[in-house]
Amino acid sequence: MHTYLALTLLAAPLALGNPTQSNTGAGTDAYNNVYSTEPSEVSRLQGQQHGQQRVGVHRRPYQSGFCAAFGNDIADLVLEVQYQTKERLNLKVYPKYLGASNETRYILSPDLVPQPEWDGTMTASSSDLSLKWSNDPSFQFEVSGSSNGEVLFSTYGYVMVYEDQFLEIKTRMVEDYTIYNLAENTHDFLLGNNYTQTFHNVDAGNTIDGNEYGVHPFYQETRYHSGTSTTSHGVYARNAHGQEWLLRPDSVTYRTLGGSFDMYFLSGEKEDGSSSALHTIAQYQTGCIGTPSMQQFWTFGFHQSRWGYQNISVVEAVVKGYKDANIPLECMWNDLDIYELYKDFTNAENTYPAGPFRAWIESLHANNQYYVPIIDSNIYTPNPDNASDAYPPWQRAAELQTFIRDPTTGGFYYGDGWAGFSSWADWLLPSSQMWWTKETLAYHSVIPFDGIWIDLCEASSFCVGSCGNGRLDENPIHPPFTLPGDPLTDDYTYPEQFNATNATEASSAASASSSQASAASAHPVLPPATTKTQGRTKPTPGVRNLNFPPYVLNSVQAGHSLLKGAIAPNATHNDASNTTEYELHNLFGLQISNATYHALLEIFPGRRPFTVGRSTFASSGRTTSHWGGDNTSTWGSMFLSLAQALTMMMSGIPMFGADTCGFSGNTDFELRSRWMELSAFFPFYRNHNIKASISQEAYRWSSVAEASRRAMGVRYSLLNYMYTLFYHAHTQGETVMRALAWEFPEDQTLAGTFSQFMLGPCLLVTPVLEPLVDHVQGVFPGIGKGTRWYDWYSLEEVTGVQPQENVTLSAPLEHINVHVRGGSVLTLQEPTLTTAATRNSSYSILVALDDNGEAEEDLYLDDGYSLVPNATKIVTFSYSDSCLKTSVNGTYHATPPLANITIAGVSRGPTGLSLMIAGQECEVGPVVLSYVGSTVRITGLETFTGEGAWQGDVELTLTYYSRS
Repeated sequence: MHTYLALTLLAAPLALGNPTQSNTGAGTDAYNNVYSTEPSEVSRLQGQQHGQQRVGVHRRPYQSGFCAAFGNDIADLVLEVQYQTKERLNLKVYPKYLGASNETRYILSPDLVPQPEWDGTMTASSSDLSLKWSNDPSFQFEVSGSSNGEVLFSTYGYVMVYEDQFLEIKTRMVEDYTIYNLAENTHDFLLGNNYTQTFHNVDAGNTIDGNEYGVHPFYQETRYHSGTSTTSHGVYARNAHGQEWLLRPDSVTYRTLGGSFDMYFLSGEKEDGSSSALHTIAQYQTGCIGTPSMQQFWTFGFHQSRWGYQNISVVEAVVKGYKDANIPLECMWNDLDIYELYKDFTNAENTYPAGPFRAWIESLHANNQYYVPIIDSNIYTPNPDNASDAYPPWQRAAELQTFIRDPTTGGFYYGDGWAGFSSWADWLLPSSQMWWTKETLAYHSVIPFDGIWIDLCEASSFCVGSCGNGRLDENPIHPPFTLPGDPLTDDYTYPEQFNATNATEASSAASASSSQASAASAHPVLPPATTKTQGRTKPTPGVRNLNFPPYVLNSVQAGHSLLKGAIAPNATHNDASNTTEYELHNLFGLQISNATYHALLEIFPGRRPFTVGRSTFASSGRTTSHWGGDNTSTWGSMFLSLAQALTMMMSGIPMFGADTCGFSGNTDFELRSRWMELSAFFPFYRNHNIKASISQEAYRWSSVAEASRRAMGVRYSLLNYMYTLFYHAHTQGETVMRALAWEFPEDQTLAGTFSQFMLGPCLLVTPVLEPLVDHVQGVFPGIGKGTRWYDWYSLEEVTGVQPQENVTLSAPLEHINVHVRGGSVLTLQEPTLTTAATRNSSYSILVALDDNGEAEEDLYLDDGYSLVPNATKIVTFSYSDSCLKTSVNGTYHATPPLANITIAGVSRGPTGLSLMIAGQECEVGPVVLSYVGSTVRITGLETFTGEGAWQGDVELTLTYYSRS
């Protein structure tokens, strides 16, 4: 037997001569000690065929035949190398023989996930990256930086494995390597070198170190060098199969259950040859997956949700509670309570009757507030023997034959969801998009929602396999587990240290929990689940075992099963190749988000769709936002939400937020206060929890209400800053929340820091992340090396702090520490109870000077909702030599005036000022100028800007008496 690799040159010549000698040895650990391999003997051939260079590899068979460790060997492979852009190199390895019957097993269609392409001009000689490779003793390659020769990825010394159900490639890593992302995970931000990231989307909550809701196979590596600048690069593996990344002290191993190697190497380099994490992330988003969608302005307000709002009266009371407490509330959400027996697109007429429900939503709209309902991904299958159980949305889809199928019957696949046995749309079919759009439109005609919350889109199924076969006449059935609200399901868990602040209540909760557990054990609500053991399967020639592949991923589901909690891997789609869920499982969330995005465009033509999905894949940010899923009301969960947020920024989904205060378990006043403060600086800000727990709206405790008002006051005043950050994310792939290590890349002590973070380049946030304290520790990066920091609330400069010093800051319960970076210019507005009212309030400018007495920033403005705005405006601010200048470009008209300018860090008090607007000198008599504690405050500018703050360029100069 023999294997050959065909080398296809798509952009630039690739030298074939002088292959590098390999150091591969016997007995590698490529199979986790399950299977040991020997290096092959290779003969190397060269030739020309149709303009392609081919390399033949003859491989001596292993003693027992080919490897076949976890699948059937693929004998003939093709290698493609493409220098796509200056900063991006693509390497593909895939089977030579592909056709309609097998192509979707190995090739991820660009119709599903964006496929980066050659820019039409790039050649190897002008690339940031270079590739060398060898066939001696087996195929191996190395990617390095062209300018400095730094090796970024090298498989030399390791054997590449390519089987129909198992692929493996391994790279050597530098000592103590520093890599990030591989989202989605609940883990430290810095991944470390003793960690395995499993990718198989699953509905199992925020399991620490386990697979979760999303798959983003991209990592960014930072390298610190003594005496020279830090470098950064990125690697993206475009593959949607179940997979694992094994991070070990001297290597990273990438394994998948199928598909192909489709690797993208990013140099991270800028035009000047330097590289950075921020630039690497931007290259990934702009060049590989697409930049995130621009959000509507109102979505940056505060959102309130709960599974357990029993009826309209309850949600009305919640809205009133926020208003009475003077706490902003932008959008109300409903979980499954609104539906008839949990069925999508219906109304629970006894508790949420359509007429009164619609009237209530319209009352929200009248107050510039919004409404978002949940829609689950499964579609309830009606009982065929019960006419009263008819469910038109399912029937209409069935008539279109647009559901995923069960290969054992040829009929529709029937799994299980909240409502009972269910089916799932096959998003490969255009008919599914048509049906989904029509159902969404019809539902909107009854319930005038403003966005859609997509749940269970992993896709999640509550049983094993097509469990509804022959049982549809039992529908509607109860899920095979107890639900919140069922007997003996009260939640008595509380945050860490709750017993220290609420000893009596903690004791009562512990006693009640014990009694409930005893009762549940004696009288189970549901019969115990039955389990079946499946041993490890072995490769069978010519057969792919989809439900139980030979290589077992370390999935969090019981028995590491791919069948549990999901549509079965062998479920088939309706395309010509009968593609299976084995190939497409991880894409369901991306597909339904895309479908919902386009459905909302039909409902709101020309308006940016607002969707929030639980399951995501690389490129999901182009059409959806994301929340962190089922977290817990614990301090640990709040802490790890920061790492989760930073990885979502890297993954191109900046509209991210955790369930503030925790989804499951009971919160307390302290955790709730601290979490409401923290989430005020996350892009997506929503409080949500489960109905088995206590209500946790911000107004229910006076201390929480005060903490929320203060934190929201900061957030709402910064809405324009947040919106501008999103504009840069949308247009340039910049990040919104940022790790300190990204903004201060030369400080290696920040490599693992995520207990503090930056909001954009200008704001440092230092939250309290532990109970029973009134202080917090944090660092001030760059201090002593040219960076200045100012307290947000007082504008006092941080002084007396040493570089890398961990400083203790006062943090009473109602306070979150925020500092402004010197060199920043922030455009602010008066915070109110809604984003609309805030957007109509007067503007002010905050200038925080750097070591050179300078500052700069920009502001993006548009109507706040249009997909393609008719008018936009960018205002660029610069301050130097005691002069603030604004440069206005664009035609959008913002009507509020500019009222105030504050300048922090001024070394001496000015004696006067001059003001010029749109080239016209202004008489500054009405302007009030003050100087206190190194801060200049200028008020009364609305006299000159009544037609709108940004109608013309502004030039304000501070003047001083000359010193003789």
